[in-house]
Order: sequence, then C-alpha cells, then structure tokens
Amino acid sequence: MGSVLTRLVAFLTIAAFTVYFFRPDGRGGPSIEEILVAIVATFPLMLIAVLLIGWRLAVLAGDEVKMRDGMAVNAIAQLVALLVPSRLSEIAKPVGLNLVRKVPFSRGLAILAIERIFDAIFLAGLALAAVAILTGPYRESMRSSGLVLAGVAAIGVLFIGAILVRPALLSSLADRIPTRWARSQAEHVAQAIARLADLRATMLAVGLSAVSWLAAYLIFLVFFHVLGIGELSPGQVLVVFVASTLGLIISVAPGGLGTFEGAIALSLAAFGVPMGTAVAMALLLRLCLVIPVVAAASWFIVSGDLSLSRILGRLRDWRGQNEQGD
Repeated sequence: MGSVLTRLVAFLTIAAFTVYFFRPDGRGGPSIEEILVAIVATFPLMLIAVLLIGWRLAVLAGDEVKMRDGMAVNAIAQLVALLVPSRLSEIAKPVGLNLVRKVPFSRGLAILAIERIFDAIFLAGLALAAVAILTGPYRESMRSSGLVLAGVAAIGVLFIGAILVRPALLSSLADRIPTRWARSQAEHVAQAIARLADLRATMLAVGLSAVSWLAAYLIFLVFFHVLGIGELSPGQVLVVFVASTLGLIISVAPGGLGTFEGAIALSLAAFGVPMGTAVAMALLLRLCLVIPVVAAASWFIVSGDLSLSRILGRLRDWRGQNEQGD
C-alpha cells in the first residue's frame, strides 16, 4: 500500500509543479492565488458528487446498508481507483460492502452493474447532447460513443425489466447449472435487482444519479469560469466534461491517468485553447478532483471501521485467485 500511495503523492506533486511553472504563452501558468481559488471553488461540488453517489449505493444495496456506509464505501473506492488499475478498482465497491455490512460479493457486483447502467443512461444523453455542439473530426467519435453507451444502457434496462417481470427467470437459468454455489449467486443477484421493484427507492436512486452528474458538470463549469480559460460557453464545457469522462472509461491506468488529461487537452485545443495551456489546465483539474476524494476517504477511514488496507488486501487476493485460475 505504501508504494501506491507514494506514486499518488508523487503524481500530485509533479502535477502541481507543472501547472505552476508551465509557461505556455510566455507569461507563466496560473498564480498560486488562482490555483487555490480553483481548488476551493470546486471542492464542495466534488465532495457533494462523491457523497451523493455513496448515498445512491446505499439506496441500491437496501436497508441493511446505511447512508453513511454507502458514502464511506464509495469515497474509499474512489481513492482505490487512484491507486490501482481501473478494471481492478471496480471491484472495490463490492469488497467494501462485504467488509462493512457482509453484503454477498455477487450481490455487490450486481449493485455495481446497476450503478453502471444508470450512469450509462445519463452519460449517453450528455454525449449525444454534446454532438449537437461539436464540429470537426471529434463529432463522429462522440456520436459513436454516445450510441454505444445508449445501447449498453438499453440492454441493461431490458435485462433488469425482464428479471422484475419474471423474478424466477434468473433462478431457472441458474438451475441448469448443477451446483448449489451457482444457484446461491443467482439468488444474490436477483435480490439486488428486486430492490428496483421498490419504486420509491428506484426514483431516489435515479434522482441522486441526476444530481451527482449535475454536480460533476458544475465542477468543470466553475473551474473554467474561475480561471477564465478561453471564454468557454456552457455547451463547450459540456463537451470537455463528456470527453474527460469517456477518457476515464476507456483507461486501464489508475484513475484514468493519461487518457483523462489527454481528452481534456484535446477538447480544449479544439476550442482554440493553446495546447500548452490545455495540458496545464487538465493537470490542475485533476488536482481539483483528487483532493476532495482524498479528504473524504481519509475522514471515513479515520472515523470508521473500513480501512484502505483491508480493501486493497482483498483486491490483491481476488486478483491472485483469478490469475491462478487462468
């Protein structure tokens, strides 16, 4: 754990020095005051987004998982995403739910899948909205990404709908596998999906998703307004936001390192921002997003019984078991 934390601190330090000392236009990067204002202005919005997604996690998990539990698991899982490869970090939420409330791992995976379906719906809508703003070579790639996300969301919604209409469908499929373990896992998955039959819980989860996505977009809007970069319109900021989010999705590096910054820099360059300035802004925006996550996760680790080392240990064990299985 010490090595991954060291890498995170090193990256943040390099990013901070790069932002401050980079001189894309001869006059220097943002001043210390501008950097601090950007961090302070975006901090509460990022914190709200982290906590709302944690609240959504608790709602989808059911009454046994309290709101604080969901917020703690999500905050620490987002910290884990900064430390380990993105695909492996996805498992942090099911692991956290299991550690804090003994939620079966397969049920936790199903809850994670439901979260991803909700997110795909909103991101697809935002991507297709951004297509109307974009011109040039990036428009078609944005459109394709939006359509792919819409397709994934549609398949997920249809599957969930089928299970809700016919609750025994999943169990009947599992019964064809002659092992008690498979039937047990199918029951856990069915329990997670059955939670969506509670209309009040589903509407609350959808509402929390919408507000968390709005908060995430407002981070970008406030950030570029504070720094006055390129006089970007709200629509252009939306394009940058969607592109950066897609950069996170396709990355396999911890925290979307590289693809996130690259997507922001290319998007800003497409709107006439000098590439040097765009790179510096991408790094500063990374700082603004990471600091609230570290603060929230640290507070939950110190004040609760869920530790980062336990989650990372479980992830290492899980990866080791899968590598042996291969």
